Amino acid sequence: MMTDQAAIGRRTAQILLDTGCILLRPDRPFVFSSGWASPVYLDIPRALSFPLARAALLRGAETRILSEVGFDGFDCVAATEQGGIAIAAMLAERFHLPFVTVRRRAQGFGNDAHIEGALRPGARALLVSDVTTDGRSKAGYCRALRRAGAEVTQIFVLFKYGIFDRVVTDIADVGARLFALATWEDVLPEAESRAALPADAVAELRRYLADPVAWSAARGGLAAPPAA
Repeated sequence: MMTDQAAIGRRTAQILLDTGCILLRPDRPFVFSSGWASPVYLDIPRALSFPLARAALLRGAETRILSEVGFDGFDCVAATEQGGIAIAAMLAERFHLPFVTVRRRAQGFGNDAHIEGALRPGARALLVSDVTTDGRSKAGYCRALRRAGAEVTQIFVLFKYGIFDRVVTDIADVGARLFALATWEDVLPEAESRAALPADAVAELRRYLADPVAWSAARGGLAAPPAA
């Protein structure tokens, strides 16, 4: 019998495929803000444009968060700038909790220069975003929340690449834990069973996932995690 998490992962994969969120472009690699080159890009905001898909993602997110963190494990929802705002705001409304946004770059002065919204000192913030690749930016957002007086040990994303864990440890280094609705382990079997993506592009995606650092380096992206 499929576990709840496996079922949520499979449903998330179906949603991403059905709404056209997975863009494969092996011949013209994407270069992420983190610097890694990739044959694939996930357009999560596109899924949120479809009401039924949005509702299913929110149900899955609520189930996953409460199973991982509990009903009393956080009292504030914090969004990463841009990618996390929509999903985090909807989750904050669903949980009836305060909501803030964490900026990538400070605006103004003081410890709360990275924060938009009213953040109570000592608040236990759940950091929410759409996607994570290597996790370095999420670690930075955690540090910004802590400088503003919040506690943050849990990070939730809709999708985790899960392929840079061997070379990037920033999230663990800041004492936080990241969990997700889905990873490539959920998407690839679903895509292949339904022939939802071109076979040659999926084959190249598998080569990328097997050694993302070498794939990136060969195509002008990062060849190793940058120095801290």
